Amino acid sequence: MTTKYSIECWILAPDQRILLLQVPARPGKHEAFWQPVTGGIEVGESSQEAVLREISEETGLRLAPDDVLEIATGLDVVISPDLTVSKTLYLARTPIPDIVTNPDEHQDHRWTEPERVPEALHWDSNRETWVMIQKHLAPTGTDHGA
Repeated sequence: MTTKYSIECWILAPDQRILLLQVPARPGKHEAFWQPVTGGIEVGESSQEAVLREISEETGLRLAPDDVLEIATGLDVVISPDLTVSKTLYLARTPIPDIVTNPDEHQDHRWTEPERVPEALHWDSNRETWVMIQKHLAPTGTDHGA
C-alpha cells in the first residue's frame, strides 16, 4: 500500500466565515464539489511549508507561519486498498478575505457561514475535519481559537 502525505487547511476570515474552493467537474469521475485548501507535501518539504505553499498557490494569500495553526496530524483517509492519504490539518486566519483562485485547480470560491459548511462539502473526510476545526474554534473559557 502507498501512503501519500498531504495538508488540509481551513481559512477563517475576520467575519468568521470559512473559505471553500470549488473543484471543477471531471466527466466520468465526479461532479464539481467544494472543499477547503488541500494539497500534497512535496519531497523535502515540511507540512508547514506545504500548507503555506498550497494557500499561496490556491488562493493568492501570502500568510506567515504564525498565521497557521496545526490542529492534528496523521489523519488517515483510505482512498483505495492501494492508497492511503495521511493528512495534517491546519486552521489559518486571514485579515484579508480577497483571494484569487488558481483556475488550474479551482473554478470558484466562496466565504461560507460556519453553519452552512457541512452541507456544502462533498467528502466525508472534510466533514470529519470540519468537526475538529469547529471544536477548536468553540470558546472554552481559556482557548478562543488560533
